Amino acid sequence: MIPANLINSLQTLYRSAKPLIVAAEAPANPVSKLEPGQRVQGAIQSQVSPGLFKVQVEGQVLQLRLPGQLQAGNTLDLKVEATSPKLTFSFYASSNPISTQEQISATSRFIANIAELPLTRTLIESSSRNAVWQTGGTPPDTSQLAVALRDTLANSGLFYESHQAQWVRGERSTAQLLVEPQNQLSEKKSAETTPSSDSPSSVASQIDQPVSDKPSTNLPIAKELVTLVQQQLHTLETHQLTWSGQIWPDQHMQWEIQGQPEQHAQRPDERQWSTEMELAMAHLGDVHARLVYSQGALKLALQSSDAAAIELFNRRMPALRHTLSEAGIDLISAVIEKS
Repeated sequence: MIPANLINSLQTLYRSAKPLIVAAEAPANPVSKLEPGQRVQGAIQSQVSPGLFKVQVEGQVLQLRLPGQLQAGNTLDLKVEATSPKLTFSFYASSNPISTQEQISATSRFIANIAELPLTRTLIESSSRNAVWQTGGTPPDTSQLAVALRDTLANSGLFYESHQAQWVRGERSTAQLLVEPQNQLSEKKSAETTPSSDSPSSVASQIDQPVSDKPSTNLPIAKELVTLVQQQLHTLETHQLTWSGQIWPDQHMQWEIQGQPEQHAQRPDERQWSTEMELAMAHLGDVHARLVYSQGALKLALQSSDAAAIELFNRRMPALRHTLSEAGIDLISAVIEKS
């Protein structure tokens, strides 16, 4: 399951996204025909002061404090929340700029519904059957392998929304977006699961369902993407991800990355990053590597089940330290031990 504090935050956002509207003063003639739960339409007549408007509701002119950029002539669909001690409304739906609030509510409800579903897999498995480094029989070029690993994570779908923003700014090509899992579904499945209209009221009708004790499975995305969206939420909450796949032909690797939350560091370069890799290698045995990086300094811990591998690591450590130094990284700690 997604951590409870994230679900609670989303549900709070869902409820707070629809603010209550209280009549600024009691109407001269009480509106007796209104009842809690009733839907009514309001027509904005004029603006009295910033945020305060005269609104005609069921033949009665009321002064209501309204959020958003509204003006005379706008209409509002309202829901009566209470008639005493003060006449109180909430927004039900609208076709003016205030609908941004409704869209936030619908989106938070959608995310909360997914967050409440059981998280079946936290492991990010390679979407391709091919190895990251596909040239078998030759030692991988470390710089090219690093780029290939970066691209593998980038194309996993975890960062799709940020990549869309980059695409809008012209920083990422359409071809790069198309390789991500969100764009790999067939056109038929996309048509079946995509809402026919992207207006706030249409989205709300499919997503904005009442909070229930049982998670909803009526989600406006392809079912194949539910696990991926859950993994996105899990990564956002825990600041860590775990990838599993072939790093080169017939060599499996499990790779975990964890980043320190940004608010824990005063500057971006002060954030601490850690990564762990596990491989079962033919000549080196079971190898576990842990690296912790912060402010240009690196701590390294290597473990292997093979004594010969431990000896090899120790012999090659000076060369590794030199290579890191040339790259501007100071190896401040290196521990090599038998697992």
